[in-house]
Amino acid sequence: MNFKQFWGCLAILSLLSGCATLSETECISGNWQQIGYKDGKYGRDSDYILKHESACAEYDVRVNREAYEAGRIKGLDLYCTADNGFNRGNTGSYPNPSCKRGYPDYDDGYYDGLLARHDRLQHQLKEAHHEHDVLTEVQRRVKDEEEIERVNHELEELDEDIEDLHDEIDKVNNLLDRYRPQR
Repeated sequence: MNFKQFWGCLAILSLLSGCATLSETECISGNWQQIGYKDGKYGRDSDYILKHESACAEYDVRVNREAYEAGRIKGLDLYCTADNGFNRGNTGSYPNPSCKRGYPDYDDGYYDGLLARHDRLQHQLKEAHHEHDVLTEVQRRVKDEEEIERVNHELEELDEDIEDLHDEIDKVNNLLDRYRPQR
C-alpha cells in the first residue's frame, strides 16, 4: 500500500466512524431515556433520534422513541437556560429551536444577549467611523505617494469593515424584532 492509498483509507475510516452516534453496546443496552437526556442536555432537537436509529439499525436494535423523548425533554430543562439563551444571542446565532416552547428564561436570556451584541456592534461601528475620520484627515495631509497608497488601502479595508458591521447590525435588529419577548 502506498502513501496515498494509506491516507485515503484512513480518511474513509474516519468518515465512517464519525457517522455512528452510538456504539453497539449503547444500542444494545438501550437506556433510551438516558440517551435522550444527554441529547437534551446538549440542546439537540427531536430529529437527532434519527441518527441513533440509523446507528442502531446496523445492530438490529430498535430505538424506544417515547423513552428517548421523555429523557430529552428533561435534558432540555438543563440546556434551555437564560445563560445559554444569552450566549446564543450574544454571538448573533439564531435561538435553539429545541427551546422554542416553554422556556421563557431562555427566551429572555436570548433577547438580552442580542441586546448586548447590538450594543457591542454599535460601539465597534462608532470606533470604526472615528478611525475612518482620522485616516481621511491623514490622507488629506500626506504628500508621500507610498503613504497615500497605504492610507487608501487602510480606508478601503475599513470601509469593508464598516459595511460588514452595518450588515451584522441589520441582522441583529431583525432578530430583535423577530424574537422580542411578550412581556
